[in-house]
Amino acid sequence: MRTAILIPARDEADALPHLFEALGAERVRQVVLVDNGSRDATADIARAAGSRVVYEPRAGYGRACLAGIESLRPAPPDALVFLDADDFAAAGQFDILLRPIEEGEADLVIGEREADSGGGVRWHARLGNRLVLAAMRRLYGADIRDMGPFRAIRWSTLESLKLDDTNYGWYVQMQVRALRARTRVRGAPVRFERRTMGRSKVSGSLPGSIRAGWVMLRTLVVEVARRDPVGAGTVSRGQR
Repeated sequence: MRTAILIPARDEADALPHLFEALGAERVRQVVLVDNGSRDATADIARAAGSRVVYEPRAGYGRACLAGIESLRPAPPDALVFLDADDFAAAGQFDILLRPIEEGEADLVIGEREADSGGGVRWHARLGNRLVLAAMRRLYGADIRDMGPFRAIRWSTLESLKLDDTNYGWYVQMQVRALRARTRVRGAPVRFERRTMGRSKVSGSLPGSIRAGWVMLRTLVVEVARRDPVGAGTVSRGQR
């Protein structure tokens, strides 16, 4: 299965060398890094590592993802993996997300990060996450335990969802639209380590997490209001 990796990044010059080292040369050749208005050497480091660089100067996580997707359309992969620049643990866990897609068991696989611990996701970064996931369970019966950015999706499924969110509501929109369309959505447990290089724009502080949580909740409300819920999607856990 032809797979590409999409990394939205802004001012990640400190983190990228470690990420590319963890990915390895074979994986890096499949990477599209979207420079979302960096003021440091993010693009230069990515290009030197062998990644293809796409520029999207307008700020916005979703905008960066959309720019990367557009760059892949002339020769699309079979599946696309979304990866944050600071998620070094994800580099060795691609098979966990891709195997259910390769075996025809899922169309969207979401990496479910470990619970908050010394090396896990901070409690304040889970605030909006938990509220949105609780609403999804009630609306769609979705037993997905995280809204993590490390995820893989079949390209045909991605295109069918017609995503257009330009901010941190991107992944909420993806999950809601996938469930609404009865897409096969699956959660898979993955190891996660807190970043040690650079600074997170969202989970690195309580105010940042609150802002992102608000955007996620607002996106959920907008997506649900588009039309009445159509029923639960087909969801499953990594281990059931």
